This record gives sequence, C-alpha cells and structure tokens, in this order.
Amino acid sequence: MPKRTFLCGGREIAAPLEHGSLEENVKQLMINFPFFRFTQVLDSDAVALPDGSLQYVVHMPPSKTNG
Repeated sequence: MPKRTFLCGGREIAAPLEHGSLEENVKQLMINFPFFRFTQVLDSDAVALPDGSLQYVVHMPPSKTNG
C-alpha cells in the first residue's frame, strides 16, 4: 500500500494509519483536525508523486463570519 499524505493549505500531514483505508485515515484525522469533518476526500482525488506515494489536496472550508 502506498504512503498517503494530505496537503492542507501549506501543511503536509502524514496518514496516521499506514495500512488503513482512506476513510479510516480521514476519520482518525478528524480527531486532531476538525476541519476534516467539513471536507470530502475521495480516492480519485489522489495525486501520484514520483516516490510512489499518494497526496490528497484538501480544500479548506471558507471561514464563517458574522455579518
């Protein structure tokens, strides 16, 4: 199974579960990174890197403001 990383803004986050599925990794990341609850990451979103790993670009939800 290839290594997975998530690119969130300027931060690269390694998948916490090396042998877990994408869904399991996203659920685990929701614990420390709550914005993952408001995003949808699909297997087809992966970008294959030259070293054989997969990188998912996570688009951050827009900030909410009053007014």
